Amino acid sequence: MIQVANVFSETISRGLAELKFEQLTEIQELSIPIIMKGDDIIAQARTGTGKTAAFAIPILEKAWHRPDVQALVMVPTRELAIQVGNDFRRIGKYSHARVLVAYGGSSLEKQIELLEKGVQIVVGTPGRLLDLIERRALDLSRIQFLVLDEADVMLDMGFSRDVERIISFTPGKKQVMLFCVDLPEGIMRLAKRHLRYPQHVKLISEDKSALSVAQYHYQPRPGQKLAALLYLLEEKKPTKALIFCRTKHGVKKLARLLNQNGVPAEGIQGDLSQAQRDRAMQGFKSGETPILVATDIAARGIHVERLSHVFNYELPHDINYYIHRIGRTGRMYSVGEAITLCYPPEFETLKRIERLIGKKLEDRELPESLPQPRVQEASERPERFGGRPWQGRRGIGGGFGGRRPWGGGGGRGSSRGRRGPRYR
Repeated sequence: MIQVANVFSETISRGLAELKFEQLTEIQELSIPIIMKGDDIIAQARTGTGKTAAFAIPILEKAWHRPDVQALVMVPTRELAIQVGNDFRRIGKYSHARVLVAYGGSSLEKQIELLEKGVQIVVGTPGRLLDLIERRALDLSRIQFLVLDEADVMLDMGFSRDVERIISFTPGKKQVMLFCVDLPEGIMRLAKRHLRYPQHVKLISEDKSALSVAQYHYQPRPGQKLAALLYLLEEKKPTKALIFCRTKHGVKKLARLLNQNGVPAEGIQGDLSQAQRDRAMQGFKSGETPILVATDIAARGIHVERLSHVFNYELPHDINYYIHRIGRTGRMYSVGEAITLCYPPEFETLKRIERLIGKKLEDRELPESLPQPRVQEASERPERFGGRPWQGRRGIGGGFGGRRPWGGGGGRGSSRGRRGPRYR
């Protein structure tokens, strides 16, 4: 690892020193010299490896010498826009670079006002960037740097046309930086159209799973997925945990059930206003609320230090999102755990994930008796799963014991051998 002392200009070095940024990560070590030289780049690296600083540092070294917009960073979600914008401001604290973060749900008029005062770096989501361009508030005709961050996710979310349209407003001569995890066909087509002889930095091995993340799989008995989650939260005692559901409805329901069972949790999904999302994220980052339930899309851009656990309460529709999910923990030099809960009907998806990452998830057993949730949705009851009771691969097990997870209420114990708890 390269030590950062005396590597960069005095203003950037001071900002990095205040952040206790002492050495470059691998993606930074390989990418920064290429960007400083002025070459286009395609950089593949996992979430949490320091990609933002890999492009922010060289841009801040060069982009603040003129009053107009010099750099445009496109990102897929508002959470990621906020995160990247904050990183630019912290690293460039002692430079003269002014940064605008533009995303939907925030004041368009205020963003226009800031542009009129003059900014050098714009970080934004495609929809809001187009709003500013169409109002002739954002002029991209003189930019020197274009960054597509999380480019694979941006295209997967359907922003391909918007991205192409925004690029059409930029000059032909510019430095393009494309950062992603995967390199699908759409990204390759985009690169061929807009990048000139790009250097390719690839830090994605054949084992696509995060090396610093221990990955486990549990099979709850029929109707006991919530009980299993409550048990594991009590056993693991995560400092901060992110729990994934497939849908907005699933996020709202699980967050409600966790709180009703004594587990302080917030849900983050697309129906929330920006103020609600900000409050949820602030509570999670501060540790006031240790559990955040999220959809895959809403979780993009979430960067939280010391995120100890990721739980896959529901497997993703797109198995590639599994890699993005577990990349939320085990970031930089830390380690983490990724825990998956799934019923037998989901085993085929689990096998596809294992083929994708090139390894099998460690299969772990749950106790014979689990604590009964204080409140449980009817759809989680064994009698309702798939319309009839079924037997998992480990046989039909016992009911819940009387243990109280996270201070929540236990229920009536049940003897071994029943299909599950009785609900009255």
